[in-house]
Amino acid sequence: MSLVSLHLIWTALAALVITRQRRVPASAAAWIAIVLLLPVAGTLLYVLVGFRRDFPPAASPAARTDAADRLQRLIARNCGSQLRTHNRIELLHNGNNAFSALIAALQRATRTIHMEYYIFRDDRIGRTIADILQRKARAGVEVRVIYDAVGSGGLTRRMLRDMRRAGIRAEAFGPLAFPWFTPRVCRRNHRKIVVTDGRIAFLGGINIAKYYLDGDCLGKWRDEHLRLEGDIVGDLQRLFLADWAALTGEKPDPGVRTAPRTVAERLPMQLAWAEEGASRLTLAEAFAAAIVRAQRTVRISSPYFMPPAIILDALRIAARSGVRVQLMIPACSDSRFTDLVSESYIGDLLDTGAELYRYDNGFLHAKLLVIDEQTASVGTANMDYRSLLENFEVTAFIYDRPTARMLAATFDEDLAACRAVTPEQWRCRPPWRRALCDALRLTAPLL
Repeated sequence: MSLVSLHLIWTALAALVITRQRRVPASAAAWIAIVLLLPVAGTLLYVLVGFRRDFPPAASPAARTDAADRLQRLIARNCGSQLRTHNRIELLHNGNNAFSALIAALQRATRTIHMEYYIFRDDRIGRTIADILQRKARAGVEVRVIYDAVGSGGLTRRMLRDMRRAGIRAEAFGPLAFPWFTPRVCRRNHRKIVVTDGRIAFLGGINIAKYYLDGDCLGKWRDEHLRLEGDIVGDLQRLFLADWAALTGEKPDPGVRTAPRTVAERLPMQLAWAEEGASRLTLAEAFAAAIVRAQRTVRISSPYFMPPAIILDALRIAARSGVRVQLMIPACSDSRFTDLVSESYIGDLLDTGAELYRYDNGFLHAKLLVIDEQTASVGTANMDYRSLLENFEVTAFIYDRPTARMLAATFDEDLAACRAVTPEQWRCRPPWRRALCDALRLTAPLL
């Protein structure tokens, strides 16, 4: 049998596997083309990056909420998380506010500190946090830290050694050990969670790194974070302990690590997440469900915009039905390649009447969705394939009109630092650039 025949047979077999796993045609076509052009390297890349295990269907109807809202039912069915009505939220805009509140909560902790971050760096803010954690661990506080092995590449061995010597339990998610890579090598833990004493929690887009304070070559980093109290803290505590159990095999009791309810005011919230298993597509489906139910406005800010088809279609439907759709992205992100890929998606939205704003006052890193000034989400997931179909993410859906209005006002304030882009301006791009962006769009499911 000739090499050409073997090549074609191998590609055909690979196509059977890929089309079985990849139900999005563009994603399947991209992977098949890679295997066709690079049989050995393409197959290895698919095994390491693209292969997905089959998981059982979503939770049984017993996990569903009694609420009439379809969005709440969807999240409850996929994640098992219920609507939590008694909560308190403090909106933390940018690193200064977030780190001040976080440091205060860490210093007041007396029983437990649980932290989970994609990026934890050995820099000025990282060392400040680590010093507090070490003092608390030496004082008898239970301190557990989960960090992503890739995102936290700046977490030095020396800092880890000092933390562990002080009694801190620190575990890496998805460590890389060449050459024993696994299909999970590109599936990262992108969550940012802190829970202290089972009573106060933090969630949002801000990692442990000094550029959230000082900025970098992109300028100041603009982000959103939440300080939470109330029933929702118990859900974040359980999610952290489930992640801890998956890494270590230990199963700490969440009941003794969650404080009794101390919040009387009513502020409905629901926690949603994405990980391996029934909740894999929860965030993509929840964002789409929230968008299609919009009656007046959809506001989105995201550092990257390469949405899966379900979200892009939801935005098109909303815009074409008369809903005002506003998308805010950075003028330039920290990845020039992804900027080029996102341009073709932006053109699709502008053609439907959506509005595009490029944030010019630094790097926009906020992950925010506000629907009709009634429902909002703040969390860790970007509007791209990687966050919504691969990574471990977590987001808080807020069903409180005053809070949604405050987040909408923040979005509108950020518009003052933006440059609006019209469809006419977008169509004036050089033809070669439009062709390049359209071609690179094929790689979006691989990023």
